[in-house]
Amino acid sequence: MNHKTLELLEFEKIQEMLASQASTPMGKELARKAFPADAHLARKRQQTGREIAEAMLKTSLSAMPPVRDVRTKVTGAMQGGQLTPHDLRDVLNLLVACDTVSAWIGRLNQEFGKLHELRQRLPDQPLLKDKLAGTVDEQGVIKDTASPKLYSIRKSYRESQEKLRKRAEEMTRQASIAQYLQEPIVTIRNGRYVLPVRQEHASRIQGIVHDQSASGHTVFMEPSELLEMANQVKRLELLERDEIERILNEVSVWVGEVGPELLGGVEALAEFDLGVAKARLAHKWNGCFPTLTDRFTVSLVKAWHPLLKGNPVPLDIHLDEAGVRTVVVTGPNMGGKTVSLKTCGLLVAMALAGMPCPCDPKTQIGDIKAILCDIGDEQSIEENLSTFSAHITNIKQILAVSGRGKLVLIDELAAGTDPREGAALAQAILEKLHEPGALCVVTSHYGELKTVAQQTDGMANASMEWDSVQMVPTFRLVVGRPGRSHAFLVARRLGLDDDVLERARELIPQDVARLEDIIADMEAHSQKARVEAEKAAMDSALYQRLREEYENRLKSLESQRKKIVGDARREAQSIISRARVEFEKALRDIKESRRRSSGDIHAAASEIRARLSGIQAELSDGAGEIPKGEPLRLEELKTGMQVQVSGFSEPGTILEVSGPEDVVVQIGNLKLRTEANRLTRAGQEIPEGHMPSTVLGKEQSKALEISAEVDLRGMTREEALMTLDKYIDDAFLASLPQITIIHGKGTGALRKAVEEYLQSMQKYIAGYRPGEPSEGGTGVTIARLRN
Repeated sequence: MNHKTLELLEFEKIQEMLASQASTPMGKELARKAFPADAHLARKRQQTGREIAEAMLKTSLSAMPPVRDVRTKVTGAMQGGQLTPHDLRDVLNLLVACDTVSAWIGRLNQEFGKLHELRQRLPDQPLLKDKLAGTVDEQGVIKDTASPKLYSIRKSYRESQEKLRKRAEEMTRQASIAQYLQEPIVTIRNGRYVLPVRQEHASRIQGIVHDQSASGHTVFMEPSELLEMANQVKRLELLERDEIERILNEVSVWVGEVGPELLGGVEALAEFDLGVAKARLAHKWNGCFPTLTDRFTVSLVKAWHPLLKGNPVPLDIHLDEAGVRTVVVTGPNMGGKTVSLKTCGLLVAMALAGMPCPCDPKTQIGDIKAILCDIGDEQSIEENLSTFSAHITNIKQILAVSGRGKLVLIDELAAGTDPREGAALAQAILEKLHEPGALCVVTSHYGELKTVAQQTDGMANASMEWDSVQMVPTFRLVVGRPGRSHAFLVARRLGLDDDVLERARELIPQDVARLEDIIADMEAHSQKARVEAEKAAMDSALYQRLREEYENRLKSLESQRKKIVGDARREAQSIISRARVEFEKALRDIKESRRRSSGDIHAAASEIRARLSGIQAELSDGAGEIPKGEPLRLEELKTGMQVQVSGFSEPGTILEVSGPEDVVVQIGNLKLRTEANRLTRAGQEIPEGHMPSTVLGKEQSKALEISAEVDLRGMTREEALMTLDKYIDDAFLASLPQITIIHGKGTGALRKAVEEYLQSMQKYIAGYRPGEPSEGGTGVTIARLRN
């Protein structure tokens, strides 16, 4: 691709945008070297970015440590050079980054073939990585644990240095020395601990002078007593240095041995980083990787220039050797013609460089061999070229190489000279460009080119849309109709005098004015149709959204209805099952009684079983609905009122109303407590004197008789509380005034659990106390039930 063309298209700025998304210097370097190539190679360059962009939608990318370019350092190690601690840290970061990327790719399935291929090129050196991690820290300093010998040397060094420092400080406090010091402190000169001695007393302390103050009044002396201790510290420093040198040499040799693998890993990591940068750029633009085809075509869909700020207006343009090959774009100045031209060229160059583009996924770029441009003012004083001369020079070069496989972009064709001659020249150049089969986009103000584009096969007009209401450009490219220059309106916006504009209108030929009016009418109708189409599309989208919302809500309501009905049936089934157990128990008691005949017993048993089976069959029937009536408020509830209880098919009678969660209702021979919100209106009130009696007959009371005591001994806490809960419910229904709970003495844990439970059940329990010695003592608890 011609360097001058890329410069005109500002391709370097796109390379910098891509480099800014990379994390490693190697990735940034590749981004700055990404240039257009043929479609086959560009598809390969796209692949890594495509797969990473898709993978990042499924799983987030793991963070990597900062990575430097270690290729020079590794190459040096391969040639026998010694690496510095910072170099080793850089190699370690490379290995950690490679392992991080490898693990991330390893979580992807085999559909991501390019990434798995790249993963094979990443180095796998766990032993070297562990060695480096144990050798250097994050700041690039050799660790004590780099070797046992280094650990021992550094330990001795710290101990010796501390001993030296303490001894020096002790000397500043000795009267025999302190009297000669300028001040009682210890300082360091030339790496040695020294004391600040007054100049006149220097001879009174044996030692070595290392420095003196600027005034000469103080000399810094190392006392002889400290000399040997300091020498020992120095010897340990030298031992440390030698051991570090040995460690660095050992690890450098290791790095050199695996150098080729590390260099391959650097290249693979750089390629991965470039792919990540492309994926990030595609996400930032809400763009995609255009489809690259071997056909000779350029089809941009909802494309916009990536260097534009704000909300750029997207454009659609389609060029194909089998259809429209040349488009002539006309329209007002400052309407966006040049930007549209640059957008076509830049996005083609980006796609052929393997980059993502700000466009719709339907965009297709064919095998474009070269982009030939003439955009902007290239006049040169040094080369004695005017604007027109420079323009014609470029056109000459373009004509010489134009043909199939080339994309030609020319801004203001043959402008800058006599309008009549310029129009004729522009028409001839346009025909010459079109004949060999190149794809061309040309901008112009010449009306003659509009006619040529309209009458020539393979050519089409296009215009930059003008808002006829607001009288401003919309920057929208409309293919299929010519545009007006709107020179007078633009001149007025820029402040040209009205009298000049009026005189100019008088000078326009009538046929030209009629043509302009026809085009203006076409623009107005086209814009109106576009607005109506956009409104229709918005209405359709709104209808679709409302329809989906309605269907979702309908499904949700149906699901809720089924759940409510199912819950009610399950609750009713539970109540009926429990009632069946109680009635079966009552029947056993009845059979034991001798007060009734055998026939009566069997008749009563059959009647009870038949009734329960009928109720349970009704609740189990999927088509049967639980009867519903008028809902009741708490203040409407009164004794004797007939109500329907949720979960029961038979109506009941209110016996007592104590609160919103405590209403006693009798249904047949069953008395139960329930919440007010479960009651609905069922029928007329029953006078108080005619209410069903809450006192059961002998046969019925026998069915509800239960023992006045419950034995919880031997049970776990959970089993005991479940048993006690059911027992209290039965005792309350049987109207027992007092119950005895046997829990035993033991550790007292079960007694405490029973007392805590009774305390929480004050709605039903009037009070409780430990048993008297005659009742069982602390092994039982006596509880009084509320009436």
